[in-house]
Amino acid sequence: MTRTTLRDLWAHKRRLISTCIAVLLGVAFMSGTLVLTSTINSVFDDLFAAGTKGTDAVVRGPVLFKSERGGEQRDRLPEDVVTKVRAVPGVAAASPAIASFEFTLLNKKGDPMGGAGPPTIIGSWDTDPTLNPYQVVSGRAPEANGEAVINRAAANDGPFEVGDTLVLVTPEGQQKLKLVGISRFGDADSSGGVISVATTLAQAQTLAGASNKLDQVNARAKAGISPDQLVTQLRAAKVAPGANVITGEALAKEQATDLKDVFGFFSKILLTFAFIALFVGIFIISNTFSILLAQRTKQLALMRALGASRRQVLGSVLLEAGIIGVISALLGFVAGVGLAQAAFVLLRKAGLDLPSTGLTITAGNAAVSILVGLAITAGSAMLPAIRATRVPPIAALQDVATDESDRSRFRAATGAVAAVIGVVLLLPSFGSDPSTDRLPTIGLGMALVVVAVLILGPVYARPLSNLVGSPLPKLKGVTGRLSRQNATRNPRRTASTASALIIGVTLIGFITIFANSAQSSVTKSISGGFKGDYIVQPASQQTFAGAGPELSERMAKVPGVADVTAIAGAEALLELPDGTKSPAILAGIDPATYTKLFDAKMERGALTDLRDGQIVVDRQVAEKNKLSIGDSVKLTGRNGATLTFKVAAISDERVLLGQWSTTRADASRLTEQPTDFLVAIKAAAGTPPASLRPELKKIAKDFPTMKLQDREEFTGSIVTQISALLNVIYGLLAVSVVIALIGIANTLSLSIHERTREVGLLRATGMTRRQLRSSVRWEAVIVALMGTGIGLLLGLGLSFTLIQALKSQGFNTFAIPVGGLVTVVVFGAAVGVIASIRPASKAAKLNVLEAISSE
Repeated sequence: MTRTTLRDLWAHKRRLISTCIAVLLGVAFMSGTLVLTSTINSVFDDLFAAGTKGTDAVVRGPVLFKSERGGEQRDRLPEDVVTKVRAVPGVAAASPAIASFEFTLLNKKGDPMGGAGPPTIIGSWDTDPTLNPYQVVSGRAPEANGEAVINRAAANDGPFEVGDTLVLVTPEGQQKLKLVGISRFGDADSSGGVISVATTLAQAQTLAGASNKLDQVNARAKAGISPDQLVTQLRAAKVAPGANVITGEALAKEQATDLKDVFGFFSKILLTFAFIALFVGIFIISNTFSILLAQRTKQLALMRALGASRRQVLGSVLLEAGIIGVISALLGFVAGVGLAQAAFVLLRKAGLDLPSTGLTITAGNAAVSILVGLAITAGSAMLPAIRATRVPPIAALQDVATDESDRSRFRAATGAVAAVIGVVLLLPSFGSDPSTDRLPTIGLGMALVVVAVLILGPVYARPLSNLVGSPLPKLKGVTGRLSRQNATRNPRRTASTASALIIGVTLIGFITIFANSAQSSVTKSISGGFKGDYIVQPASQQTFAGAGPELSERMAKVPGVADVTAIAGAEALLELPDGTKSPAILAGIDPATYTKLFDAKMERGALTDLRDGQIVVDRQVAEKNKLSIGDSVKLTGRNGATLTFKVAAISDERVLLGQWSTTRADASRLTEQPTDFLVAIKAAAGTPPASLRPELKKIAKDFPTMKLQDREEFTGSIVTQISALLNVIYGLLAVSVVIALIGIANTLSLSIHERTREVGLLRATGMTRRQLRSSVRWEAVIVALMGTGIGLLLGLGLSFTLIQALKSQGFNTFAIPVGGLVTVVVFGAAVGVIASIRPASKAAKLNVLEAISSE
């Protein structure tokens, strides 16, 4: 049986190429992600290990709270801690350190550097070369205030040379520093793309708005003292209240973990799309084996008649699937390594300055990729193999087998049960005020609905194919009738082929409609709630680093401006009346001017009631935390200050107001460097808004990190961000669509081989090659349109459900992009035509006599 299987596999190797490609693409996607993740993780580990190579112990302040944007926010230490650390037995040297992240460096042209990529860090230069991971490679270290050193990668991007003037944009305005040196981070020109500007300790403290304060003290142990021993001695010395002391190695691991967690999020997204591609491939593989086994029915029957057991037949098919799976997975893994290398190069070109290194290819990644490919292939072939073993030898000797999967009561019952459970789980979405806590359950319901549609595929395939193909007899005559009959003769095969496309189109339709609805919801909220004419906000939306109060004050003085309001932002630790603590993002507003430019919906109370020491809470947040007007909450800011606020009003406006809002003055008390991240401007009555733009733009130019936008530009920038994300998702889904296209082409090719005699008879009775090609082409179009249509309906239903579930988050509009959906339908038909090109050509070229005489 083994020799027979191997011979048969070799004899029909061309029929299995498309199956191999389907597995290869999915495995390559997955293995590429795994290898890239391992490589990035290894690079981060090495980078941060190099950064703390000479540091044996680190003393830092206590944790204030964990930021919603990632990482921990710590309290700063008093400057005299460094003296206390140096006095601890076993300490050979200790260096103070402080750094700030809310700054932007301008290049030689005056444009901001960095953008939404790695941060710009302004820190103190460590005078101890053993403790400092940076080394000066040109010029010298900073010795006086007003001097700075910059890393070589940033110097090249500037471009800057020793002696140039660096311009930093700070909340207080622009700060100029003289460039006296250029540095390297170990063997790299930067630390993972970070723009590093180092100056004297006093200058760094001034820029951070933290005079006489430190972030940490780095210590080096005396000979014979281990890092762990030094940490123990520093902890015992209690150099500062609540100080946290760890080894340099522990700090490196912690910093690397924080970055790996950020990148790990994107890795999970990539793996999700990889598994979608593999899931689509399941239908292709299962369909291929179903057709191949149907074509080999007579062969399998003869094997059974000659004594082969069902177990041997099953083993033969699974061996064939296993060989295909292993080969495809191995090739997929190799292709994935190539993809990882290409992605690594792209990351470096995008500004993530990583040291040149080889890919980290682990045995675990290789094993997972190969085992997944093998499992997918063998699992997909299992059901066709089991069905093949159940055909009695005598019955299998018939020339024709009939597919009655559309009459299966078990299939219909299973699909119906899955659909009912899925719909029940979706019902909370349509409540008057659905909670986001129900989203996981709703997501499960969506998945069950999709699974139900796939299970019921053979049940609806025949009538739906008849419906989709109903115009063809009138349009194409006999050719059209044959196309429709061929599409309906095997419901299981048609449904399985269409399923691959259903999944891809469902996801594309769902994401397209959801994104369009999100855009419309944002536009509607801003159009209805924003009463101003211009918005000024950071060019990068990844930071709260806005502008100081000078910006709004200058714009308010522009002739023709009626009202200006500024919104500040702050991160804080929130403590509820019951003692529960959680991070929060706070908006600081001026109620008197805010209400003139924004019309925020309120549940109870009014924004004009807001005073210093009070806070406005979002309705859902208030209900979830059982807060009422008059209750008190505590907020601890990044500067360590703790303030108590009394709830003054309950809002119902997530888009324009947020969850927590207090006065701008109070928000400023919770941060060391108060800034406004949004300024709104309204023209006076009778003043054309366009006439204000030149003067407003002139003022904004003095704040290079901020951008001036009118109403249309503001909403357009939000739409652009959503569209950019949408394009990325389309790109990731492209692999699934390609696999679906391969599946349709594969099914047509194999079914034409199965109908060789039929094709020969049609040609012998007068069908031309052109008519035959047309018949095959329209058969593919029927299958493709059926898959596209079902996918679009699912996408519509699921996106509508999610929009309803997110009503409380500001999604107030369900908008169907008609043009986009028409494009999807046309694309679906095009997929069918493209997939049919080779099978149709192959069918038209068959020798008539050989086809008639084929077995």
